[in-house]
Amino acid sequence: MRQSRQTRQPLNIFRAIASHPMISLLVVCSLLVIIVFSHTPIATASAVEDVDGILIREYISMTKEGGISSVFTIFFLTIGPLKIVPTFVSLTANADDTLRKKMAFRGFWISTLVVILTALFGIGILDKYGIPISALMMAAGIVLFLVALSMVMAQYGSAAPPPSPPENPSLDLVVTPLIFPTILTPYGIAIVMLIMSILKKVAGNEVLVLGMLVVVMVLNLLSMLYARQILKVLKPSILKVIGLVLGIIQLSLAITWMFTAIRMEALVIQAILTS
Repeated sequence: MRQSRQTRQPLNIFRAIASHPMISLLVVCSLLVIIVFSHTPIATASAVEDVDGILIREYISMTKEGGISSVFTIFFLTIGPLKIVPTFVSLTANADDTLRKKMAFRGFWISTLVVILTALFGIGILDKYGIPISALMMAAGIVLFLVALSMVMAQYGSAAPPPSPPENPSLDLVVTPLIFPTILTPYGIAIVMLIMSILKKVAGNEVLVLGMLVVVMVLNLLSMLYARQILKVLKPSILKVIGLVLGIIQLSLAITWMFTAIRMEALVIQAILTS
């Protein structure tokens, strides 16, 4: 009994902080102000001087010199709002408006906190275990490829019956399945860690990337708050077309990342042989 109480106490503290509107609002507003007034490019290859610089230069060249728009597009596709609307509508089909808003806001606070902590501390984990950027890029590419391929091939198979909405929805559904794996996908988490790891090795504005993550999370919140209105405009047939297009884009992105990882390793081998 003592252990269960000890484990519940930090959980209750975490929920109290995550549900505090003023603290969360100050954090969000600060990051949004940084995004609006920051004009610093994310990264430049000239800042790289070590062997890992070969990998960074290769990645930057593949992403149009680390452009902000390309990074934001990646975040929008992997942890963005387009995939959340159908799931949230299904989970809250039997819920009242008050419960829907509570689930949306709690999902927003917790997912935002998790993704920021992942971005800040994930790079330390990669350095601790000596995981190279190319390995993380290959892993993220493979997972993203498998998920996107299943999305594309599902258009050609027999449609599976949609899962029945829970009869008694509650806030217990926020962590699973709303946040994990709907909002924060495994490949999305890997991509966040990858981009922050690259920025640690080059001259860049890491706070700007954190701000972009918060913007994507705000879009997720809006998509949950107005999920029913969105579905009235976007009919199921339109959603299928959007899902197919997104699946193809994610497939292309996954293949690009895998080939970039292979090319990175080839450059490292070349550098070792010529040194």
